[in-house]
Amino acid sequence: MFIKKTKLVTFVLLVVLVLSQTVVLAEGVESFAVEIVGSGVEKEIKLTLDNLKSMPEEAQINEEYIYNSKTREKSAMVKGVSLAYLLKEKAGVTAENAEVIFEASDGYEIDPQTLEDVFNEDLKYVLAYEINGELIDNDDNPDNEEIVVYRKQKEPGEFSTVFKMVVKITVGEAVESTEKAKPVEEEPKAEEKEIVFTDITEKYAYAAKAIEELAKKGIIDGVGNGLYAPEREFTRAQFCKIMVEALGYKQVEYTGGFTDVKAGDWFAPYVQTAVESGLFEGYDNGIFKPNKPIVRQEMAAVVGRGAVLAEVVEQARMDKFIMEKSNYKDKDLVPEWAAHQVAWLEDQDVFSNVAVEKFEPTKVVNRAEAALIVYNTLFRKQTL
Repeated sequence: MFIKKTKLVTFVLLVVLVLSQTVVLAEGVESFAVEIVGSGVEKEIKLTLDNLKSMPEEAQINEEYIYNSKTREKSAMVKGVSLAYLLKEKAGVTAENAEVIFEASDGYEIDPQTLEDVFNEDLKYVLAYEINGELIDNDDNPDNEEIVVYRKQKEPGEFSTVFKMVVKITVGEAVESTEKAKPVEEEPKAEEKEIVFTDITEKYAYAAKAIEELAKKGIIDGVGNGLYAPEREFTRAQFCKIMVEALGYKQVEYTGGFTDVKAGDWFAPYVQTAVESGLFEGYDNGIFKPNKPIVRQEMAAVVGRGAVLAEVVEQARMDKFIMEKSNYKDKDLVPEWAAHQVAWLEDQDVFSNVAVEKFEPTKVVNRAEAALIVYNTLFRKQTL
């Protein structure tokens, strides 16, 4: 009897041991949002969103962060945990300076940061788990836990202060603190040109500000002799140029993809850049039709894509806008390939003074309308 009890107890203990090992293994493969590793930390840690949210109040940050996109300054209400707190209190970093590497899940290359900057209280590096009150989903997979690293700007107009889809933060070995270099005197920025067009009559007053602002930025040009010619049509090639310039893209060399675009054409690099960036598409028979006047539905599709590329709006959000909810009387005429863009642009009041009761999707766009639509989409403050 005693032997049977001993065997039973032994069996139970073995079961408990196996189950306990299984739990440890399960915890070991638990999904996490970000890990902090490297020779510069005493303890490597993996953090889930729940871990971050449960950090003490002194670790939490809930502030507005200002950053720059390709088209303008933007802001976001960011909620997350101080990276400096995590490194000091959880990972055990004691060095004053070291190289800090952020790795993104999509392989996007991020410039190395410094521990000095991370510990700078003015910069406030934060592992954000909410942006504008919403959870983060930049990889289009809601099952993946994601964070975005934000930091404050060192100086107004600075880029590269937002680092998306960061999954690993590596702290290197301690290095000597960098000496603060004397500020280099920058060459004064070229002042925006004050351009006055004499043919912006009352008829085109609705587009006057847009024309003026885009001309100052060098995005659009006049036709000579102080004229803008607001009534003239706008071609596909011309709109390639205005969008490439508006988004600040560097022109790329034309590779000869279209039979009706030659390498020597002034618009060839603009066409190539616009197509490569996903702004424009050619036709099935291998032509681009650069001199074809652009119509409203085409322009809407292109500026809508530009708004996504410029991070004015996320594609997932734009896709929620549908023509069924449009107020345009001819909404059924808008093709499916332009529907989301037209619906979103309508909601943003981009077509103010251009399309009121009807959208007229196949109507040719003139130069005044083109300027207004680009300005309203990319440079006017949006309500998203």
